[in-house]
Amino acid sequence: MCQRTRKRVCLFGSSADPPTGHGGHLGIVSHLASMDDFDEVRVLPVYSHMFQSKRGKQAPFASRMEMCRLLFEKESKVVVSDIERVCFENAAKGLDENEKSSIRVGTADILTMLTAREPDVDFTLALGADTFIDLANGKWRRTEEVFKLVGHRIIVFRRLSENNNGPEKEEQIQQGIAKWQLLNETMSSIRLIGIPALTDASSSTVRSTSDETVLTQLVTKPILEYIKQNKLYAFSETNN
Repeated sequence: MCQRTRKRVCLFGSSADPPTGHGGHLGIVSHLASMDDFDEVRVLPVYSHMFQSKRGKQAPFASRMEMCRLLFEKESKVVVSDIERVCFENAAKGLDENEKSSIRVGTADILTMLTAREPDVDFTLALGADTFIDLANGKWRRTEEVFKLVGHRIIVFRRLSENNNGPEKEEQIQQGIAKWQLLNETMSSIRLIGIPALTDASSSTVRSTSDETVLTQLVTKPILEYIKQNKLYAFSETNN
C-alpha cells in the first residue's frame, strides 16, 4: 500500500488593499504556484490590522476578499481564505464591542487554528525579505511558535534587483536564515528566492491616485473596474 503523501500548502498573507498585478501580489502568488514544492497556495487577506492605529482605515474585508478572488481566479492552485476573520470571530465570542477592539490576531494564532484543523498538511510561510528580517529578529508576537508551527519552513521572496541592494540587508537575511533554519540532507527549511516579475508596484500608490494611466500599470483590469464600481480609494465620493 502506498504511503499517503502529506499536502503541502504555502501561506501568503497580505492586507491586499488592494492586491496589485504582475509587478506585485499576482507576480508573487503566481511564482509560488508555479513551484513544484506546493500543492496549494493559500492567500490570507488581513481581517483586522494588528496595530490599533491602522484599524478601520482599510477597504472593507469583503471587498478585499473579492478583489483577491478576481485576481487569482485563473490560478488553479490558489485558494483565497478568510481564516483570519474566522480566527478573530472565535476570539471575540462573548465579548462586548469595547473588548473586541483590543483583540489582536497574529500569525501564530492563525497557524494554531490551521494546524489543528488540518493536521495532515505541511504549511510553509511566504514572506518578503523585510518581513522575514522582522520575524527572525523577534519583532513578531510568539516568534518561536510561528517557526515551530510551520516546521521552520519559510520562503523568503524579493525582487531580483534586491540581490544587490546592500551588504547590510543581505547579512541580516542570511543571519536570520542561519539562526532559524532546519537542515536536512538536501536543503535548508528556509529558502531565499528572487521573483523576476516583481517591481516596486505598491498598494499605497494605487490607493493614492485615480489616474487610470498609472493604475493600469499597477493592477489588473478586473481589479481596476472593481475599484471604480465600488468607489474605493481615490474614486470614493469623499475624494470627489
